Amino acid sequence: MKMEKMPLKELPYFARNVLATLSLQEHKDSATIVALRGNLGAGKTTFAQALAKELGVRDLLQSPTYVLMKSYPVEFDHFTMLVHIDAYRLEKPEEFRTLKPETFLHDSQTFVLIEWPEKVEGILPKADMTIEFSSEGAEESERFIKLT
Repeated sequence: MKMEKMPLKELPYFARNVLATLSLQEHKDSATIVALRGNLGAGKTTFAQALAKELGVRDLLQSPTYVLMKSYPVEFDHFTMLVHIDAYRLEKPEEFRTLKPETFLHDSQTFVLIEWPEKVEGILPKADMTIEFSSEGAEESERFIKLT
């Protein structure tokens, strides 16, 4: 699939479609993981905010760059928890273990959004969906997005 141009104002609709797609998947015995890839400023956190709002998070979701992970209670479909991870500052995948991923990765009611998933390759299970963002060649009010 190639990169598609999307106005930022359409991210809530895109987030809604992502959730609808993931809700159609068979329920499993582990967390649902969505990996967000892209350079700094590409739109990962903006999308995460739109998705969190669709999940019912009332607070403004802020990137957990310095704390690495934030959790939010949600009530959407079978999900009861949103875990937002920003792995940008991790230097080695093993550092991911300090977040105690076993406490949330084995919970089928947890929705995990991870920015910079390449930083924890080999430690994090395979994502259910990967979304790539790019601002290269895009206007300020749009991004290129690819869903895999």
